Amino acid sequence: MHATRLAACLGLLASLALTGCVDTTGNRLVTFKAQASAAPDIGAVAGQPLHFSTPRGFDVTLSTARVYVGALYFSTVTPMTASGAQEAPCVAPGITTGEVRGGQAFDALDPTPQPFPVEGVGSDLPTRSAAVWLTADDVNADDERTVVLQVAGEAARGGVTWPFEASFRIGNNRITPPRNPALPSSNPICEQRIVTPVAFDATFTEGGTVWLQLDPRAFFTSVNFATLEQVSTTPPLFRFRDETATAEQADTALYNGLRANAGPYRFEFLP
Repeated sequence: MHATRLAACLGLLASLALTGCVDTTGNRLVTFKAQASAAPDIGAVAGQPLHFSTPRGFDVTLSTARVYVGALYFSTVTPMTASGAQEAPCVAPGITTGEVRGGQAFDALDPTPQPFPVEGVGSDLPTRSAAVWLTADDVNADDERTVVLQVAGEAARGGVTWPFEASFRIGNNRITPPRNPALPSSNPICEQRIVTPVAFDATFTEGGTVWLQLDPRAFFTSVNFATLEQVSTTPPLFRFRDETATAEQADTALYNGLRANAGPYRFEFLP
């Protein structure tokens, strides 16, 4: 095997636990590009607010929606139908088929493809699901200062309006007690930073492109804006709390929407 190819293979083995890394049909190393944008079916226009209604009857005008994606990982695991935020395992089952190890903040209101700063590497084993890492640092670090969700806009219902903003990170503000007091590491923070499994049926080919499509409407599916904390009266402003301990319904619902494995994140592979 060529030296650079071998180096890539060994790196993939170390980081992905990809078994049988050989240059044969069914497990051949490939490189690919990656990009993210607003999902094409939501009608978002670059530089313009997005208007939509939620299942709770709120009419929302979303003027800002940015999501920081630190990495993407892909797996042979077939996801089961689920909704809402899922506590994903930090080490996913199955065989990892690829990775994009480097991210940035993406404008979820811009339908223009925004490239990831690095290429992806993987194999041509069948991919069945994806993991979205909402962190810029060590996924196991106790704290993380990167803002992974920034949104702003206005919601209205029954003649009442809620101008709102949110800036979420997933650090020590999201640490929760262990599930079992006898096992202090039984509720690790990494589980909250990984959104998986997201359905993605593809087979990677050399030079193709993984396209992450963001639908910010799904973040607000269960949000009751009437429970938001008002932080200003002139002008009026309501803010989502960026912590778990004092969260109200709206705060928790938006946070869970960010971490839902069905709705906000969709994948397509362009050969």
